[in-house]
Amino acid sequence: MKRAQKSLRSILTLWFLAFTIVPLAFISGYTLVLYESSLNSELKKRLEGNVREVGVGLADLERLIINNATNIHAVDPTLSYHVATRNIQSARRTISEWLRVPSTNRIVLFDREGRLIISQIRNPNGEIKAQTNLETGDFYLTDQLLEEINSKGQKTEREVIPGKGLDLMVYTRIVQKGKTVGYIEEVVELGQNFILSLKKRLNLEAVIFDDKGQPAAASNPDFFLYPKDFFPGKFNSESQSFFDLTSRGEPYGMIIRPIVDTKGKPYVTLGLATSKIDGQKVLKRIKVTLLTVTVLILLFLIPILFYVSNRVVKPLNQLVEATQRMEGGKVVQNMTNTSDTEIGILIDSFNRMAKNISTARKELEQKVVELEAINVELKNTQTSLVHSAKMASLGQLVAGVAHELNNPIGFIYSNMSHLREYVEKLRTVLDTAEKNPEKLKKIKADVEFDFLIDDLPKLIASCEDGARRTRDIVLGLRNFSRLDEAQLKKVDLHEGLSNTLKLLTSELKNRIKLHEDYGKLPEVRCYVSQLNQVFMNILSNAAQAIEKDGEIWIKTWVEDKWAFVTIRDSGPGISKEDIDKIFDPFFTTKPVGRGTGLGLSITYGIMQKHGGEITVESKKGWGTEFKIKIPIDGPSDEKKSPA
Repeated sequence: MKRAQKSLRSILTLWFLAFTIVPLAFISGYTLVLYESSLNSELKKRLEGNVREVGVGLADLERLIINNATNIHAVDPTLSYHVATRNIQSARRTISEWLRVPSTNRIVLFDREGRLIISQIRNPNGEIKAQTNLETGDFYLTDQLLEEINSKGQKTEREVIPGKGLDLMVYTRIVQKGKTVGYIEEVVELGQNFILSLKKRLNLEAVIFDDKGQPAAASNPDFFLYPKDFFPGKFNSESQSFFDLTSRGEPYGMIIRPIVDTKGKPYVTLGLATSKIDGQKVLKRIKVTLLTVTVLILLFLIPILFYVSNRVVKPLNQLVEATQRMEGGKVVQNMTNTSDTEIGILIDSFNRMAKNISTARKELEQKVVELEAINVELKNTQTSLVHSAKMASLGQLVAGVAHELNNPIGFIYSNMSHLREYVEKLRTVLDTAEKNPEKLKKIKADVEFDFLIDDLPKLIASCEDGARRTRDIVLGLRNFSRLDEAQLKKVDLHEGLSNTLKLLTSELKNRIKLHEDYGKLPEVRCYVSQLNQVFMNILSNAAQAIEKDGEIWIKTWVEDKWAFVTIRDSGPGISKEDIDKIFDPFFTTKPVGRGTGLGLSITYGIMQKHGGEITVESKKGWGTEFKIKIPIDGPSDEKKSPA
């Protein structure tokens, strides 16, 4: 290998290390990132402190309400007397006086049975009014709430109301001479006015979110305009603990944090945002300063770059011109080599490449033709497989045999992605040969050209094998689905079970041991393909429930005019919470992407159409057992069409 007498890399390094812009760019970028990170960190600490301050304020307000309700209002003898004697007007005047204190927005009185009798509210203008639409005698406290109030004497609840804000509610029992005469509810509405007061006091934008992550009250109406999935994506996310957003062209930094009660349980989610415009002004001044320094250094380097271009770029331009002539199909004469640097080696390599490019181009064109023919063949095979899948769906067996077809089709599909990748790489080689032949050798090495040419026939053979396997499965499904027997017919259930187990051979073999305890069954009148689908759904689920090795027990017997089939697996079992929902449509305990939740729902529907029953029993560590009960004489209503 010929080596240059002088290193072009050394020449370029000597000139540009002295006046390089990389250190300056690094320092500038690092300074900007560091400043912005520090700014965000400080803003985040400030906002978190404000969240804690708001949380303390809410806790103090709640304690104040509880204290007023428990130690002042509920024990007021005048109120208890008016409630006990049903003196509505006097009681209304009493609670109206209490509402003049700004700490409470609404006071509601209930009689001893928990029926609402008085509801007084102070509106945002300070006017105290009765909510007569509630004083109809139709509103009661729930039995559960009454039980909690009576057991503890007082009950506190918090509720975020969409579009309104946070309500703090305190329910207190009113007692007279040791007897409960009624109940009082005191409510503090922390809505738009509360948010606006926070904004004024903290000089921040504030938002209260409901349980769906949507703004319930906000100091800035722009917060209601964000997409519904914007704020929920920021909840409890470490990567989004402090994030940016824009309101009316002004940048903000925002955090979303839960407010917790004394027990550490969150009851409302608060968002606080602070303007970043001042920090960005400083950041902009820093950017201008760094840009000015960079421009001055570039102006200083221009003469040096001009000199370097005469020494280096000129021969490279000549090489580019020759390459373009070759790209246009013209015959390129050998370039004169007058350089003793790496450029000289490059010119020699180009001259050798020009001699070989014509032959290489013809070879690549032939390969492309072959690949296009292969691609057409694979597309035809794929079309055939799709048609086979559609035919299989006619027998209502998609859910039962999808995993059988998944292996060969998935294999072909994965090979198609590799084939597409190979074609793209070969096209890259061809384009490089046409446009930048001096890079052809490097590109061929990068895409592993020799490996592609060697592996491509193997890839095609693998696809053909997968297609052949798929064809065999589709042919085997004909006996299983029996699409030509969509009418009621007497069949041997054992034959249907046997056909189903054959289709599940790949799922069961070398992993699951079968125990078949078949009794003497008469022929059962049924829709054959549908009943086979029931067996397929249950046996397939049983096989999937067993993660490694396990066992499946199948038992059949006859009682009176009924045929019974039980299928039990040694899987982990189904929890009590899920067992009642096992036949619900779209319910599945499988991971996302492995189940649709329709198999057992369809199975349940098929059994109903046959006039039969299907039940399930499951225990942790014992497994799951499905019991199928089928009338031997078939469904009583034969006019029902197949499922």
